[in-house]
Amino acid sequence: MKPAWKRAVLAFAALLALPATVSFAADDLATSIEGVYKRRFMNAINAGADRPAERYLAEDVVEIVRQDADHVYLRAYLEFANGHTCSVWGIAGREGEDFVYRQQTMPAPGEAPCTLKVNVQPGKIVLDDRDAAGTATCRAKCGARGTLSGYAVERKARRPIRYMNRLQESRQYREAVSEYQGVQPPRS
Repeated sequence: MKPAWKRAVLAFAALLALPATVSFAADDLATSIEGVYKRRFMNAINAGADRPAERYLAEDVVEIVRQDADHVYLRAYLEFANGHTCSVWGIAGREGEDFVYRQQTMPAPGEAPCTLKVNVQPGKIVLDDRDAAGTATCRAKCGARGTLSGYAVERKARRPIRYMNRLQESRQYREAVSEYQGVQPPRS
């Protein structure tokens, strides 16, 4: 018989090795991804061939807050080269093994409504805005160098949200809830 600590390590390793097709109960899935995911990295502003790039520390932030068993609040702020960003927030509903945000408000003329899938896998969460034809639907939420197509964040980067009251009082959260409920957001 193996010692208890070895059995626990082996059980945990087996859990990590589960295939991406493992089905989670709705509430378990929403709870298992709730948190803030941050990734810091060196970014750059390229001023042209005659000047060196200006380097700076950048940070991607993805927040996921369980609303109920079938819905999560999602906010993603991602940074790209030359100061371009993607910024999106909304309430995503459960569709199979994914959560999907579907923009309810009318987009600007010529723009498609943003549809952003949150694909939960054992080792990572992937945000993807591509439709069946492979077209990015959330381009209006991003600068020229930004994209919400296939952005992955490691699940091990998840941390508890220690600022939940401030998050729930934010303009983005209030807009997301209002959009989901189909009402106009309160003015700040």
